[in-house]
Parts: sequence; C-alpha cells; structure tokens
Amino acid sequence: MKVIPMPNNQNVVILPYFCDDEIQRYLKIADKLRTFPQPEVDVHYLLACSPRRSPSPELYAAYSELAPCTSFQCPTQVFGYPQGPTAMYWDAMEFIAENFAGSDGFSLWFESDMAPIKSDWIDRLSAEWYEGEPPLMMGCYVPEVYKHRLFRRPKLLLQPHVNGGACYATDFAKRMPPQARDGVFDMAVYQYARKQDQVRPTRQISFSTLGRVRRDLLDPDKALLHGFMQEKDPFIEACLKPVTQREQNTAAWIPLRDRVETLSRRVRVCFVRRGHRAMFENMLLAKSRMESQNRAA
Repeated sequence: MKVIPMPNNQNVVILPYFCDDEIQRYLKIADKLRTFPQPEVDVHYLLACSPRRSPSPELYAAYSELAPCTSFQCPTQVFGYPQGPTAMYWDAMEFIAENFAGSDGFSLWFESDMAPIKSDWIDRLSAEWYEGEPPLMMGCYVPEVYKHRLFRRPKLLLQPHVNGGACYATDFAKRMPPQARDGVFDMAVYQYARKQDQVRPTRQISFSTLGRVRRDLLDPDKALLHGFMQEKDPFIEACLKPVTQREQNTAAWIPLRDRVETLSRRVRVCFVRRGHRAMFENMLLAKSRMESQNRAA
C-alpha cells in the first residue's frame, strides 16, 4: 500500500458517513469552508465511507476543492450502533497510521453533527496541538456524570472521557493496545491515553445545543461545535448562518442567559429521571460546573 507523503505538521480531517443525510450535511459544511481563508497548516480530508454504501463522488468533488482528499471505504463488516461507528473509527485510524506516515499532526474524527464556527478553526486546533509535546488525543473533556437524587446516593451515569469527535495522533492505532478496542471507542481509548498522561482537554471543541448555538458562535474560546443529541440538520444550519449585528449587540447578555439556562436545567433534571435525556442533561450540568470551577481557579 502506497504511503502518502506528508509534511510534519499536516493534519487529517476524517469525515465518516453512513447515509445520504450525512453527505448533505457535509456538503453544507464544505460550502461554508469555501468562504474561509486558506488555512496556514496543511490539511488532508479523508472521506470514510460505510461498508454498506458506495463512496460519494459529490462529496469527493466538494472537498477536493478545499484540500488534498482521499476517498476510503471502511472494510470492516460491523453494523448497528455503537458497534458500526466504532468499527469505522478503527478502520480510519488504521488507514491513517499506515498511509499518512511522517506527520506529528492530528487526525480529527469530524462527525456530521459537528461544525467549524471560526474561519481559522483548523489553524487554532493545530496551534493548541503543538503547545508542548503533541498528545495522543485532544478534545472535549466530559467529567464524571452523576444523577443526583433526593434522599439517595448520587448515581454514576457516565465515566470521565474525551468525546469521540476529537483530535488523535496520526499513529494512534499503532500506539493503542488491543484492549483499547473493546467497547465504544471514545470511552475505551481515553483510559489508556490517560494512563500515559497523553490527553489534552480543549475548550475549542465543545458541545452545544439548538438553544444556545447562536451564543456559542460568539464565544472566542470555541472553534468547533458538536450538536450531541440534537436534531442534526437544524443544528448544522444554525452553526453555519452568519452572526447578525443584533446578536453581536446583545453579546453582553450572554453570561446572564447562560446562568438562566443552567438554573432551568437543574430544575429539569429533577423530572428527567432516566434514559439518554437524563444522561445528557446531567452531562451538560457537570461540564458547566467544571468550567465554572476552572474559571474561578
């Protein structure tokens, strides 16, 4: 297999896709990327197609206009959620480790419900990646998530980890032990990377919601938003619309609106007691508490 020559600081952006809806979202993102200035760092797009479909010529044409591009069909025949996306993740990471040699940049697992919101987003991520020794992974850190219950001990809902839509070393697949492939990929790999002290949390990659995405566009610390558990098409459209003058004029009210949102969420978690929604609401509260503590420190 031919190795693709890469500069030392080239970064790979992986676009995993399963269906036509995801292709359409990526095409909208490509339209937005064409309005951004050319990044200073080298970028290569890897279009990672599900083994159940054919690679998209339309997607390849769109991203080839932006940077060098490779179309790749994931070979592993594993389907369903979360096993299918996990298998595709490892297929892509193995492909990068074998074919994109010679780079100490990152490979970004860029899902179709993620969107860049700063024109220099990839340069910003690269600059943080190279602050000191490049890590094994860099992304949105999720602390321990508990469900707090009246007169009962808090229930652990989620172990600490870095959300899967993150930056990984290009040789990540070679540096992870076989045991790291057991289970959902972001939960599994975090444990091993953390043991090596090779995890870098970043605020530049952040969860957002349909209710707050327009506020997040104005946050100077955020460059890439992930609409986890949101309606994907409305979320991407909200990310890609330009900021209005009215939104800029009301930016001073954002801290107050954030506090109101947090208080409302605290009330909601008293009534949302189980399932994915309970985990989601409590996760956002846990991240809010952690970020408030970090700012106070």
